[in-house]
Amino acid sequence: MDETADVESAREKHDLAIAAELAHLAIAEFAAQGDPFLVRHTVQLTSFGGSGTTALTRVFVDAALDLPRGPAQWPHKHLRRPPSADAVPPGFRVVYPLSDPRDAVLSIFRRGIQEGHWRGLHSTEPDTPAPGGLADLHTFLAGGVDEFGLADHVDGWRRHPAGYPVMFVRFDRIDEAWDDLAAFVGLPEGHPRLAYESRRSDWRSAAPDTRDGVDAMYGELASQIDSMPPAVVI
Repeated sequence: MDETADVESAREKHDLAIAAELAHLAIAEFAAQGDPFLVRHTVQLTSFGGSGTTALTRVFVDAALDLPRGPAQWPHKHLRRPPSADAVPPGFRVVYPLSDPRDAVLSIFRRGIQEGHWRGLHSTEPDTPAPGGLADLHTFLAGGVDEFGLADHVDGWRRHPAGYPVMFVRFDRIDEAWDDLAAFVGLPEGHPRLAYESRRSDWRSAAPDTRDGVDAMYGELASQIDSMPPAVVI
């Protein structure tokens, strides 16, 4: 990594640390107003992270869709367990964007947000201590335990309760999925499309030990995702 990349990485982590602190305060204030897990919205974006969820959220916000009211769609953005059918309003539907989990996890550690992301995936309090295995990427891969539980996260939503639809979207094939996605969530006709951009974190270009470790942990899930069509409603 050259000096310019070091500076950019440090700046990114600094900005993310400030954003995390602001989010912590906003979440605490929002949670104090009532049960944040109540579903009052009709369109929900949920994923295991690193899958274009934030980019899609910006599109949906711009289109004034009926999204969760929590800060950055907390706690629904990475919610692990789907709600029951009797706990959602009429017309409720979920978009679950997917990406290669090997890239997603490398991106999470590159940005230094692994502990906060773990809390989001497990719906824990902001001050809950994260597992020691999340200290850094080397420790995480050496431990060989997926503390994030990504396969479980995907499986839980694939087995969601009957009564509402969930659309799984391959973010790397968002161009092919776009028309179906737009119709599914009710985007206005002619709304600008979201174009796929290559990721900064690519597991294939990582050091050999990192590449082998992340593939051993997430290769099977990555293969399952790669076998899926651009968009499918379950």
